[in-house]
Amino acid sequence: MNNIKFALLSILFVGLAVAASFLSKKLGALRDPLQVWEALNNIGVLPIRMRAWIFSTVVGIANPYSRSINFRITELRKGKACGVMKETKKISNPFRSVHAAALVTFGETVGGLAVFTLLGKKDRAILTNVNAEYIKVSRGLLTASSIVQPIVDRDITEFVNEVLIKNAAFETVATLTLTWRVDLRDR
Repeated sequence: MNNIKFALLSILFVGLAVAASFLSKKLGALRDPLQVWEALNNIGVLPIRMRAWIFSTVVGIANPYSRSINFRITELRKGKACGVMKETKKISNPFRSVHAAALVTFGETVGGLAVFTLLGKKDRAILTNVNAEYIKVSRGLLTASSIVQPIVDRDITEFVNEVLIKNAAFETVATLTLTWRVDLRDR
């Protein structure tokens, strides 16, 4: 009986790994994380929590440094991204709170997804500046959100968006201001 359970779990794990690999290649080729998010949400068989895990894993494969934190993207729409990150020993500092670098990585990932949902297939954006303001000690479950206004002026070369990171009591613990250099080629 245990062998059957182990075999089924192994098959499930291999299937998820293959799906994550396929989706990460699709994410890199499409340059549109929103399409991957919507494709996962159209798979009715998968539980919602598993969809968020698969998408976050795909983001981690496409952006390997973001794998250093354990996060989940919970919402992704045109110009909006939200995610959660739980405090763990791996991302803690000696003072038993979330390390500042983990907060910046979390905020940059969520803010970047919000920006990339607005870009066309030929458009490019690269992060050139991060300004982080730490307001309160970060502990427990953290939520990051970024809302970006649609790009109206296609001649801009720089784009700024903000990311708010809040704790479980909905208190703002950090704000990030991300500056992106953009090359808008799709007209």
